[in-house]
Amino acid sequence: MKSPDYGFTEGLTIERKTHLTPGWHSQENIGNAEALGLPIDTSQSDNRLQIATPEDIQRLSKDPYSGEHAGRVVEQLKNPRYIRSLGGVVFEAAVVGNPDAEEVKFVFYGWGGNFRHPNAQREAITMTYANPGVAYVVMNGPGVGNSGMLPESAQKEIRKTGSYLPLGKYLAPVVDHIAQDYKAVDLGGHSLGARTATAVAANREGFTEELRLYDPTGTRKTSLGGIAMGFFVGEGRELIKYDKASSVPKPGDVGLEFLSQNDPDSIEAIAGLSDGAAGEFKRPESGWIQQFLVDPAGLRRDGFEGDLRVAAPNVERRIDILVPDGSHLNDWRDVAMIVGRLRSVPGLTADVSQWNVLNHTHNSMNQPPALASVYAAELS
Repeated sequence: MKSPDYGFTEGLTIERKTHLTPGWHSQENIGNAEALGLPIDTSQSDNRLQIATPEDIQRLSKDPYSGEHAGRVVEQLKNPRYIRSLGGVVFEAAVVGNPDAEEVKFVFYGWGGNFRHPNAQREAITMTYANPGVAYVVMNGPGVGNSGMLPESAQKEIRKTGSYLPLGKYLAPVVDHIAQDYKAVDLGGHSLGARTATAVAANREGFTEELRLYDPTGTRKTSLGGIAMGFFVGEGRELIKYDKASSVPKPGDVGLEFLSQNDPDSIEAIAGLSDGAAGEFKRPESGWIQQFLVDPAGLRRDGFEGDLRVAAPNVERRIDILVPDGSHLNDWRDVAMIVGRLRSVPGLTADVSQWNVLNHTHNSMNQPPALASVYAAELS
């Protein structure tokens, strides 16, 4: 990898390294994956795709804040839906973007993400501007904002195994409940949120059209010390450099501040699941437990592959996994091997690709124009 392009002066380019297509029969290879013996689709001679030009990045850095667009999205974030899921656990979800859309994209946050945070507001504003024809749903995870905590049994299983399927069991009914209003449902997530999206896909009753994952955690075993060095030290330094080179307005410069957290006026029940579990709303206590005692298992244990193998048959059309080639959390070769081993999963019908995000690190996702471009890109 060249030095990271912190200012996106070359836009955003991805390169496919591994490709599984339905009905493949031979173990052919592509690019740098030759040594891995992975099957691919050889019909495309050029496997690089520029998903954002430098001009696109500049446009998405400034234009979403002109006119009334940003204000409309912030108002949508101020009025989330509250939905009571399995076991009476309440989750809050904000639907933003096109209110008349037929397609919805659920985007799950990384560690500690909160849609009331000013940077999350910038992300929502930019994603909806970049892809105005769809609706986006952003959800606060267990213990964040007004979302309830998982039962101790589910927390314990995540800590023990590193699998996020127990979390997906509680979030999937909420996704299915919201998805009733749309014809097409896509799931996506970045960092730890990619683990959440995968777990939701595995637990949904309905099929997911597309699953898009940006630098998922849990692709290999890592010590807590390794997490500290890679995530907090390595990527922490990268984040400073990205922010310094960024042309995106600071939240305060465009009037964004942490949104107030109010108790819900009403809570939606899921028929046959939570309609009998109604009760007085209580804000979650000790939400930090999820972030500091439970979620580290999703960072240091290699639970991603097992979750993906359960989720993959539930995805109808596409699974795309994007890994920055300079990520301090992942080695793209590990992810390529995981994709290759999906060959043995019964019932897999989706087209599966692993892409490298060229000349970038994990914290490229903290720049709203890059994140919006990843979720809006038409991949084939």
